[in-house]
Amino acid sequence: LEVAAEAGADCLVLCDTNGGTLPDEITVAVEEAKRLTPVPLGIHTHNDGGLAVANTLAAVKAGVIQVQGTINGYGERCGNANLCSVIPNLKLKMDIDCVTDEQLAKLTEVSRYVSEAANLVPDAFLPYVGSSVFSHKGGLHVSGLSKWAESYQHIDPAKVGNYPRVLVSELSGKENVIYKARELGLDLPLKGKAAQKLLEQIKLQESRGFQYENAEASFELLV
Repeated sequence: LEVAAEAGADCLVLCDTNGGTLPDEITVAVEEAKRLTPVPLGIHTHNDGGLAVANTLAAVKAGVIQVQGTINGYGERCGNANLCSVIPNLKLKMDIDCVTDEQLAKLTEVSRYVSEAANLVPDAFLPYVGSSVFSHKGGLHVSGLSKWAESYQHIDPAKVGNYPRVLVSELSGKENVIYKARELGLDLPLKGKAAQKLLEQIKLQESRGFQYENAEASFELLV
């Protein structure tokens, strides 16, 4: 670090090359590096221990000003720090203004574009940007979502360009059916018979082997 600083480096990037470091160790390393040099620090982590994002955030908290990562975490072995998680955590959870609101709202679009460019199937369960990460299936969950979205969603999905999905299955309650019908432009009252009859029909069909969870067009036809 001292040699790089003396040579005129603008930023010294600490690298967790084998991905085996823990967040508390990252914190100690950054603090020690800050003690040794006044040059701004950066962080480059790998995900071999499943901690690339956590280590990156720990480094930022300890004082680094540059973060290196990749969209969707793509990289050698287990990948690098996933910027699709790092960026919204910095912006929404740590109040660090690293991107504009407009840029953040394109995060899901960027994630899927990079997946397509890499000829890889998008990970439906990737935090913040996956197609299933704001999905709700149980009737109790959808009821809670309708009353207070924060009870089952840690952020507003729209902030990262994503959206909530309500699934219909044998585990559904009337709230699921009402929510999905509303998406189709139909207003079914909670206390009316129509939603209950539709729910009973769905459960009967599912007991016969039909599935509506990943066949939303079939639900639309049923409605």
